[in-house]
Amino acid sequence: MTTNMAERSQAAETGSDIGSDDIIAGNVSKYTVLPAGYCGQPKKGHLTFDACFESGNLGRVDHITEFEYDLFIRPDTCNPRFRVWFNFTVENVKESQRVIFNVVNFSKTKSLYRDGMAPMVKSTSRPKWQRIPSKNVYYYRCPDHRKNYVMSFAFCFDREDDVYQFAYCYPYTYTRLQHYLDNLQRRNMDYFYRELLGLSVQKRQLDLLTITSPEDKTDLENSVMQKKIKIPKLSLNHVEEAGEVTDYGEEDVELRHSKRQDGRKQSEGTHKSIEAVVARLEKQNGMSLSNTSSPEEAFMETSEGMNNMDDAVVPRVLYEELLRSYQQQQEEMRHIQQELERTRRQLVQQAKKLKEYGALVSEMKELRDLNRRLQDVLLLRLGSGPAIELEKVKPESIEPEPEVQKTFSEEANTSTYYPAPVPVMDKYILENGKVHLGSGIWVDEEKWHQLQITQGDSKYTKNLAVMIWGTDVLKNRSVTGVATKKKKDAVPKPPLSPHKLSIVRECLFDRIAQETADETEIAQRLSKVNKYICEKIMDINKSCKNEERRESAKYNLQ
Repeated sequence: MTTNMAERSQAAETGSDIGSDDIIAGNVSKYTVLPAGYCGQPKKGHLTFDACFESGNLGRVDHITEFEYDLFIRPDTCNPRFRVWFNFTVENVKESQRVIFNVVNFSKTKSLYRDGMAPMVKSTSRPKWQRIPSKNVYYYRCPDHRKNYVMSFAFCFDREDDVYQFAYCYPYTYTRLQHYLDNLQRRNMDYFYRELLGLSVQKRQLDLLTITSPEDKTDLENSVMQKKIKIPKLSLNHVEEAGEVTDYGEEDVELRHSKRQDGRKQSEGTHKSIEAVVARLEKQNGMSLSNTSSPEEAFMETSEGMNNMDDAVVPRVLYEELLRSYQQQQEEMRHIQQELERTRRQLVQQAKKLKEYGALVSEMKELRDLNRRLQDVLLLRLGSGPAIELEKVKPESIEPEPEVQKTFSEEANTSTYYPAPVPVMDKYILENGKVHLGSGIWVDEEKWHQLQITQGDSKYTKNLAVMIWGTDVLKNRSVTGVATKKKKDAVPKPPLSPHKLSIVRECLFDRIAQETADETEIAQRLSKVNKYICEKIMDINKSCKNEERRESAKYNLQ
């Protein structure tokens, strides 16, 4: 067997006109595939293939690598152009051995392997057929194998003592069929009748099964035997059309199919007859037929008017099915058009609403800015007495004090770099070295400038809270005024002033608005104001406790 396989491989590599599929003589029988250049007894992992059993099919195995094998299947008995079925066993495997099997000479252009089908596998310890996962199966056309279709699948052997069997699908052998028919025949059922119709090329019997009611079985047998049954004769050169039932003879010849041209003409005739029926049905929707009184007569007229189409007559059942299918498709088309029109109207309405929503958002922003400015004016009038006009303060008119200039010049001389202070925004009013944030809250101008160059929302919010309340107030307050749930005996602290909290949020909003215009991001960042202030209060209390501990330690040492 090893010598024959080597000769086949050598003949294929020399580039002879004989194809690799034509040199396959028979199934492999306990053939062990060895790597190139290996001498000695086979080891575990040198796979042994076998297909010499009923329904088995594997003609040749090529060793590509340690993990990959090319498999060649034998064609059908009487038609060398059809190569689909495979069924073989693999043994002498190694535990956890992973392999890829490539069935390289498939003849089908379309296969269910493209749509999720997978080969079958079983082993001696698991005799039930199972499918290989479809994700490990690939069906494609390979230019390396004369553009044949290749089916590749990956598999991992998990038990060394098992014999694994792979098949195209569930095998159903000829012996199993004969056993089943014998069991049926032994039951002597009235509605079942079995008789020998003939023998195949390989001298296997061809059974004719009749299933009918007992009273009609005798009449059916007589009518079947009296009719002329068309059976193609065996010939090497041509195919005769039809004749009465005859014996095949003793000559061993091949069974040829009928010519393709006749088959094509017959299929084209059937297709044309169906198209004619559909065309007639379309005309019936707008007006009645001119020379017929019913769709059945129109169909018969169409089929009779075609020449050379004796076998292309559409039965009445098929005609009625076509008519119902055509009417259903028209109804579905009307529903689809209505749905499309309804969807188009909804899209137009949504576009109008989006446009109106954009205009409302911009108008809302303008009103919010105007409202904030009016609140500042009212608070200034109530706090200082005389009316103060709302004017934008020009950045050029604000000159830093001499002490501030001196501080900036000293910082510039040091090695650490500090960026220049951000100009005060137009909405905040400067007066006597103070910045008015709103609601009667004033902060130092220098600290305000330092706050504007702070990086991060957390640090900005914490520093602004210290500027507004101070550490002495923050350590004895809470944001919400509710006692914490972590301690059972916790005493609630007084809450922070709501109007000052709103000032903190407005200042952070103005800072974020300069960085982004996304409302979702702005709302998300503003929602963390209370969290930042709580963290600052906790830091102040923690530093106070640490200071008290240090003082008590000094006192104990003294």
